[in-house]
Amino acid sequence: MTYKIIYKTGESFISNAKTLVEAKKEATEYATYGFGSIYIIKGEDSESSSDPVSIKFEHDNEWIDP
Repeated sequence: MTYKIIYKTGESFISNAKTLVEAKKEATEYATYGFGSIYIIKGEDSESSSDPVSIKFEHDNEWIDP
């Protein structure tokens, strides 16, 4: 499975991770101050954060898996 990481600031990239757990670690590692929120979505072609598999908000240390 391919995961795409999207930050609320507009930055995004295709994760090198093979699992969602690895994608969460990678997304957190590359987050910079003021990122607001992180959305992880399945697939590299999607540009939308409307159907994420996981979300993390800057003010919270926990990931939410909707």
